[in-house]
Amino acid sequence: MNEGNKMDHLHVSVAGVRGIWRKTLFPETAIRYGTAFGSYLKGGRVVLGRDTRTTGELFSSAALSGLIAAGCEVIDINVAPTPTCQLSVKTFQADGGLIITASHNPVEWNGLKFVNREGEFLSPAEHETFTRIFQQNSVEWADVFHLRPSHRIQEYHQRAIQTHIDKIVRQIDIASIRKRKFNVVLDAVNGAGSRLLLPLLKYLHCSITEINCLENGLFPRGPEPLKENLSALCGLVNEKKADIGFAVDPDADRLSLVTEKGEALGEELTLPLVAQHLLRKTGGSGTIVTNLSTSMAIDRVAEKHGAKVVRTKIGEAHVVSGMKEHQCIVGGEGNGGVIVPAVHYARDTGVGIGIILDSIAETGQTLSELAGEIPEYVIVKKKLDCDQDRIPNILDSLEKQHPDAEVDRTDGVKLIWKDKWIHVRKSGTEGLLRVFAEASTFNEAEGMTDSVLNKIQKMIS
Repeated sequence: MNEGNKMDHLHVSVAGVRGIWRKTLFPETAIRYGTAFGSYLKGGRVVLGRDTRTTGELFSSAALSGLIAAGCEVIDINVAPTPTCQLSVKTFQADGGLIITASHNPVEWNGLKFVNREGEFLSPAEHETFTRIFQQNSVEWADVFHLRPSHRIQEYHQRAIQTHIDKIVRQIDIASIRKRKFNVVLDAVNGAGSRLLLPLLKYLHCSITEINCLENGLFPRGPEPLKENLSALCGLVNEKKADIGFAVDPDADRLSLVTEKGEALGEELTLPLVAQHLLRKTGGSGTIVTNLSTSMAIDRVAEKHGAKVVRTKIGEAHVVSGMKEHQCIVGGEGNGGVIVPAVHYARDTGVGIGIILDSIAETGQTLSELAGEIPEYVIVKKKLDCDQDRIPNILDSLEKQHPDAEVDRTDGVKLIWKDKWIHVRKSGTEGLLRVFAEASTFNEAEGMTDSVLNKIQKMIS
């Protein structure tokens, strides 16, 4: 199999590149993308970081070679959360960043995420320009007199982490949090999150119980911080009589919460809880930007505080673009991704943790009491292997079959009724069709997804 064929089945989107080791992702993939990205940046300074996956060092080294070949100076901060890597682009006054991670995908996956000089993922326009360089192989190799060094020293890693912590704690009441001496449990799924979150929690004088903080890249639970993956964390919160449990994904850009009762709230409640606190502190109003598949709970929080919600296509880059347009104080995604521009335009579990602790300390309420202020909805998420070429016709047909629904075609097709919706779209990270539905009860939401999946199965059978 030649290299071109190896690349054919990579999942490429504005979110980056992902593939499976030895099947669709190879060292030469990372070298080629590294050289193309270095050429896109015209040989500037680049921050390189990675999560803890067992293939991480392999792909990081390959990408490093590509970057150096294009004449880049590389600041390699080694293992660090994705949001730390993003912030480090500005910390080290770099021209861009390259992060080796497959985020929430299983352990056999890895990938590359590309960051611009603002520490944000490439915009659609930037991604198009970069992709053109890669596809046309119009790279610029540096001559032997202009090959620049790479730097991987502990000082850079420590500076990256400390700068991130400093920016987070400026947004919260440190004294009030320290006074509470929170008893917390952290589940980092053996990923990169513990590099930031353990020192952050220690700085806030929390008593910490660690679970899955070995940083070995072998995920002992499902890597997504979903309710069904957090039974061990829930049990440990109860056992330790903790105030709260925190769970993140391998690169620590998604946060899920467990209450003092040992109940997993689900990642969809993270953004509403953060937004509720920030809107309360700022007197409300303004705009919250999130994506089309985020829970209606965020709408109810916004309504309560006189704010409004604007929805975008799926993907952090789209949400960030909308947040900038509307000058938001908070936004993000329903997968547990919290974005607070006062820190940076990135989904950031450290920011989310800091604000949740600030909310509990300021209000004197427990996490379960704070969550009880937000109306309950249930989201059911399912997926289906589907020939990608057939998806446009499937979406058109679904729209025609539901003439009673309000329709949003911003990203796939979203069918909206009062207090319920269903969203069908092509996955940006896997070769799948995703079907999400939300309603007041599980049975109603699942019934909606099953009905639509049955209709799709008939179309493709």
